[in-house]
Amino acid sequence: MTMTIEFDDLKSWIRTHKDELFANDAVGTGCFSYLPGEVVWAVTKRCNLRCKHCSISEEDPEELTTEEGFAIIEESAKLGPVKFAFTGGEPLLREDIYDLIEYASSFDMQIVMATNGTLITKEVAERLKKAGLERAAISIDGFGSAHDDFRGVKGAFEDVLRGMKACAHAGLAVQLFTMVTRDNYREIPKIIKFADDLSLWRIYLIYLIAVGRGKEISEACLSTDENMGFFDYVVEKQMEANVWLKPICNPQYWAYLRDKGLVDHEDGIEFTGCTAGITRFHIFPNGDVTPCAYLPVKAGNIREDGFLDIVMDSEMFKALRAREVKGHCATCRYKRICGGCRSRAYATSGDYLAEDPMCSLGDDGQ
Repeated sequence: MTMTIEFDDLKSWIRTHKDELFANDAVGTGCFSYLPGEVVWAVTKRCNLRCKHCSISEEDPEELTTEEGFAIIEESAKLGPVKFAFTGGEPLLREDIYDLIEYASSFDMQIVMATNGTLITKEVAERLKKAGLERAAISIDGFGSAHDDFRGVKGAFEDVLRGMKACAHAGLAVQLFTMVTRDNYREIPKIIKFADDLSLWRIYLIYLIAVGRGKEISEACLSTDENMGFFDYVVEKQMEANVWLKPICNPQYWAYLRDKGLVDHEDGIEFTGCTAGITRFHIFPNGDVTPCAYLPVKAGNIREDGFLDIVMDSEMFKALRAREVKGHCATCRYKRICGGCRSRAYATSGDYLAEDPMCSLGDDGQ
C-alpha cells in the first residue's frame, strides 16, 4: 500500500472536501471526536464473542444499575449536545439497553452504539430504531473465516451480515469499525469496497492498542514505518472511495496531513488531537471513569463522585487538557494538534503522559 497519486491532485481533492473533513464529528480526525464532547459508556463486560484484541478486563462482572445509567445520561447532557455512545462488551446483552437508549434520546444528544452486530435481528434493529438510536457502529475485521478467526467464533461473519441487513431494513444507519493490525492488513481494501458497495457512511480504522487481551497479540501492532505507509494508503484510497476513512488511536494522522502539506496551516485550528480526557470520556461497567477505552487508568468512580465533577476536577483530566506530555511529544511542533496517543503511551510505558512511540514526525517545538 503505497501512494501513487500526484500531490497537487490530492491537495486539490482535500480542499474540495473540507466540509466533510472538518465536520463536527470529524474534528478529531485521527481519533474520532465530537464537540462539545463524547461520552462512551461500556454498559457490560459480557460478550458472546472472544475477540483477540478485546481491551476490556473480564475480572470484574459488576455493572451499574439502570437508575445509575439514567444519572450518567442526565449529567452527560449538561455538557451540551454531546455524542453519547453505548458499548461493551456487547451492549445488546444488557436487558435494559432499549430503556437506556430511549432515555438518552430524550435529551439533545447524538445517540450511537458500538456492537459486534451478531445479535441484531430484524426485531432487534426495529426496537433500536424505535428507542431512538441514530447509528450502529458494527465491527468487521475481515471476510469470512478471517473475521471469524479474529473474533473467536465460527459463523460470526455471517451473523454480522444478517445484522447489517436488519439495520438497513429498519432504516437504522450503520458505520463500520475495523481493527488495523498486521494480521488483517490485507483485508482492509476488501472492507473498504464492501462499505462502498453498501453505501455506508464511515469506517473507523482502529489501531490495535496492546491492552486487555490485546497484550497477547502485541506483535500485530503496526510499526512506525508501517503506520506512515498506511497513512499514504488512506489518503490515496480516500480519493476514490465514497465511504469516509478515519484512522483511530492515531492523532498523528492530522499532523501527517499537515507535514505533507496536504492541508493549509489555518485548516483544522479547532482540531483536538488525542481526545482522551479532553473531549472524550469513558465509563466502565463498574462506574470507573477513564480518558479512553484503551487507557484503563481510573480518574474517579461515579459511585463516589459525580460524573461532571470527575470530568472537571480530576488531576488526570487536568493534565491531559494541559498537554503535560513528555519526551518526543513534549517538544513536537504538532503537540497542540496531536499530542500523541495517550493510550498507546500507557500501553507501552505504563505512563499515560509518556511519548507515543509510533511517530516519526517533527520535534522542533515550533
